Amino acid sequence: MARPHPSLYDIAAGRTVRPVAESEAFVESAVEHRMAGLALWATTKADFGLDAAAKQVLAAHKLQVAAQSIRLKAIITSVLHALGSHGMAAAVFKGVATESRWYPEPGTRPAADIDLFLDPASHDRLDEIIQLFQPSHALAGAAQRLFGARLLQGFDVDHDGIWVDVHTDPIKVGVPLPRVGELWERTEVQDLGGIECRVLDKETSLLQAVIHLEKDRFSELQGFVDVARIVDAGVDWDWLQSFARDAGLGVHLNQGLRVVGEALDLEIPFDPAQSSTLWRRLWPEESRLLGKAGMSRKVRTHYWIPFTMKGRRREALRWWSRLVFPPPEMIAYLHPEAKGPYLWKLLSYRGKLAWSRHRRNVEQRHDGALES
Repeated sequence: MARPHPSLYDIAAGRTVRPVAESEAFVESAVEHRMAGLALWATTKADFGLDAAAKQVLAAHKLQVAAQSIRLKAIITSVLHALGSHGMAAAVFKGVATESRWYPEPGTRPAADIDLFLDPASHDRLDEIIQLFQPSHALAGAAQRLFGARLLQGFDVDHDGIWVDVHTDPIKVGVPLPRVGELWERTEVQDLGGIECRVLDKETSLLQAVIHLEKDRFSELQGFVDVARIVDAGVDWDWLQSFARDAGLGVHLNQGLRVVGEALDLEIPFDPAQSSTLWRRLWPEESRLLGKAGMSRKVRTHYWIPFTMKGRRREALRWWSRLVFPPPEMIAYLHPEAKGPYLWKLLSYRGKLAWSRHRRNVEQRHDGALES
């Protein structure tokens, strides 16, 4: 199965769930679209026909997500304390922050890692952060230079077996955004189910959720739920639209909102004037909500985001050229398995990547995932 089970749309939209005829198909779809926990929670509000075996499967997934959430919160506490002890600060977003703020209970929104938006006052201390958490990191001693050259907007560090993504820009589309300092000023301190920490405001959270869903090619229904729940919480639309326009993301924000509203049959405000033929061709309707198949197809579509940002194409071209010929430090970070001289490492990695994509597409065609 690829596209969501019809009843999952009801759960995602927060309306009465239509009856489920085949529990097994529903569970399979819920797991694929990362909605198992939320689906189980929905069964406690109304009976829509799931059998006991299906509920047990959903419960197992929900418990796993809840356990992971507890572990992530412990890591967040540790990381923020370490940063604070060195005079630095960060805001938590996505993942457990989204679940704690806009989902009904633990286990209803999965998260695999931790995302932090670093205080702009600490953007000149990236090498120090890597030394603090992972001294053997591939970017050790090089992160600050790459950030200064506009080649780096974030990096991952391994902290007690959990990936912590440190972002200098929470939207992270490649080209630098204006008013990033304003995004930090709009952060606020909230309680995330037992830990008090700084988080993104609702407006920035919504923009980030839309752009992240776009980067994932609108593949999983769970991302649609994030957007719908933040919208339902109420946002300052004037500020959000103004920021998106200034950043060149007006089309991306409004088309993403349109896609979510249409898919869930919800009245989500968007500006229809913010449209683009190129955007619709890059993110067509037939490629959305395909679950795992969608996540593995057109994996580089997000590289087009800068080219569809109004007024940013010259910057996008410079950014893209750096992607084609990245500095040696970036190759070591992104492709640590590559060996030999620079050109050989670059060519060998791209060859392996092309072969892996080919094999994945062949396998998907065999199981029907890419068939129309």
